[in-house]
Amino acid sequence: LHAASFLKTRSQGLCSAAPQPSMMRTFIGQYEAALASRPVLTKSITSGVLYGAGDALAQVIAGRNKEPSDSDSAGAEAKGMFDASRWLRAVLFGGVFYPGLAHLHYNFLEHLVVVRWAVPISRVPFAKMFIEQFVYWSYFSNAYYHTVLGALQGFSPQQCYDRVASTLWDTLKAQWMFWIPAQLINFSYVPVRHQLNFVLVVSLFWTTFLSLAFPPEPKKPEPTA
Repeated sequence: LHAASFLKTRSQGLCSAAPQPSMMRTFIGQYEAALASRPVLTKSITSGVLYGAGDALAQVIAGRNKEPSDSDSAGAEAKGMFDASRWLRAVLFGGVFYPGLAHLHYNFLEHLVVVRWAVPISRVPFAKMFIEQFVYWSYFSNAYYHTVLGALQGFSPQQCYDRVASTLWDTLKAQWMFWIPAQLINFSYVPVRHQLNFVLVVSLFWTTFLSLAFPPEPKKPEPTA
């Protein structure tokens, strides 16, 4: 009787000591569920967080060594100060203006290349990469990025156009060097539902580069007639 009681107690102890799901596994499971039920909202939150992190990292690296200017964030331009308005613009772009369009883009690529054209699976990553980088998305997304950030900074349509015209080619050259290998990996190994998330994680480094290479410009008065 005592032996049976001992074995029962030990069995209960072993069952209670069974490993519980880790916090990371629980988080991943909850994230997957949110991604399935509300994909755009989930990607929007993820994108806003990562764009904000990228700009914050860029500000730390740059050291904020600029002199105060007449821009809308002039007070934060002083040395050593964090430019909260610049950071907020990055979060707004990443969380509001970018993810919906990017979600449509990756689903459109999947439908066009895999469903409509039925490209052989071994060539799918190269077809998607070529269309994205050289047909429409890279030109649009970079012009869109500079236009939206300029508009959020208070630039006029002409000033936004001038900013795009002066930065687009340099941005494209950098994008092709960075994103062509990254997207070949993405399109080769990552499921469609996670492709934007892969881009967002890698974008932590890309956004840092953009914030360093193309920081907010002082708002200049438009010439009068």
